[in-house]
Amino acid sequence: KKLGIESYGPFPWADHITTADIDKVLGEKRVLWMETKHFRIGLNLKTSPLPEDSKERKALQRECASLNKICRKIPSKARKLGPWLRLHLYARRCEQAYEQFAQFVGVTDKTFDPKSKVVGRGPYLGLPDKYLLLLFQKKSDMARYMSRYCETDADDSMRFYHQKTGQLVLAISQEGMEGFDASGLHAHVMYALWQNMLNGYRGYAYPLPMWFSTGIAHYYSRQVKTKFVNARITDAESVNRDEQNKWVQKVYRRCRHVGATLTFEQLSGMNDWEKFGFHAHMQSWSRIDYLMSLDQPKLGMIVDKLKSVPGTGNWDAQKKQLERMLPKLLFSVLELDGPTFDENWRQWVRKTYAKRKE
Repeated sequence: KKLGIESYGPFPWADHITTADIDKVLGEKRVLWMETKHFRIGLNLKTSPLPEDSKERKALQRECASLNKICRKIPSKARKLGPWLRLHLYARRCEQAYEQFAQFVGVTDKTFDPKSKVVGRGPYLGLPDKYLLLLFQKKSDMARYMSRYCETDADDSMRFYHQKTGQLVLAISQEGMEGFDASGLHAHVMYALWQNMLNGYRGYAYPLPMWFSTGIAHYYSRQVKTKFVNARITDAESVNRDEQNKWVQKVYRRCRHVGATLTFEQLSGMNDWEKFGFHAHMQSWSRIDYLMSLDQPKLGMIVDKLKSVPGTGNWDAQKKQLERMLPKLLFSVLELDGPTFDENWRQWVRKTYAKRKE
């Protein structure tokens, strides 16, 4: 109870299947299960060494020390990351992210009807049931789950909506993340989890503008110390892999030169994940970084207004509707039209990032 754990399984999962059903497909006792107030989590990751980077290692040890104060069975200073410790860490991280999100958009659990089974009014930020996280070691296990229960092919990382019970799942395989260490996986989970909460907030009826949700997800996930980045590098982009995580310096250098950054209009017109490349990810994050510095509660209010539009069932039409709404909201709430946003953001970056260290 002190750790916020409600069950170690078996328990209902999604689309009227249970963890016991999944165990029959993946193998008995291969997945560790845990249910918290707002999440259901399954994990079959192997024991992992501590991060090599000293800052990443210290951040992890602070998490362990915090859990140790609640439960003495959890080591205050870990020597390695075993499966049970990793499960407890992710349970805490997920709940903390949920709390951060609720504060950001200005809601509490009381905002939503706890008895509602209606998407948009359900108790879990508007969804009728809990958010889901699955962390696999092997690509084959993730592929088996995605094929059996989601009727799709994926073996690295994927967000999926279970329509029957109105739940969003995030499924990831460590093997599919191409060498991500423990800190890199942590950051990726936070990035994708924020995307899920943004999309699921007040009901999963339409997506937020791509640059906007991506920038917010990066803003919170980049608070995790890691050298890994959650961004696609397109074939047309030339990026030094050794410095790909140094976004502050990279954005600063681009903002010093006229025409070296994407305009608000260009960024707003990008809505294809395959073409949304490294620089789009990086500059989306920086623009949200700037907006957060202006007025974080007002930015949360903009998210709330965008997600308060009633769903019509026409995904593409509502997607375009939100793309038209966002510039109007930025102007009415923060007095930023496109050209003003471009200029003020670049000036802020030149002033602020010159002094900031990563």
